[in-house]
Amino acid sequence: MIERTIMKAHEILDSFHSLLEDVRRGLFITIDSEGYPQARWMVAASLNEQPDYIYSVSFDSSNKIRDLATNNKVAWSFQLPSLNEIVYIQGEASVLDNPQLKAEVIEALGPNLAHFWRVRPEHGQLVVIETAIEKIRLQQPLANANSAGKL
Repeated sequence: MIERTIMKAHEILDSFHSLLEDVRRGLFITIDSEGYPQARWMVAASLNEQPDYIYSVSFDSSNKIRDLATNNKVAWSFQLPSLNEIVYIQGEASVLDNPQLKAEVIEALGPNLAHFWRVRPEHGQLVVIETAIEKIRLQQPLANANSAGKL
């Protein structure tokens, strides 16, 4: 039986930031124009001055950007390789083309973007995807614990 632990949203958010520092990658889920979920692995980061947002980058010509133009409701899933911590996030994503923010996000993502540059030879404008975290859930399967919060 899974134990429901009581954690405040900011405590879950702190656990998420610690996990994100370790894994740097998450499963980003959008809804396409036909209403089907589309999941893809993405490098993600948070910025100290915006702790309840997740940031990633993509090209403006990508399918995920087209998906967000139709429906900006998204989900993220992050997990430790050991699976002893899994964080599920729901929120709304915005596509931003702000040069200063783009520079900050690229710096935060750092060397984790190496694979992105290799597999995305397409040309286009690099944009930031900013996800405002609305709901967050921390699951600790090995400890049979589950916590959820709204921001």
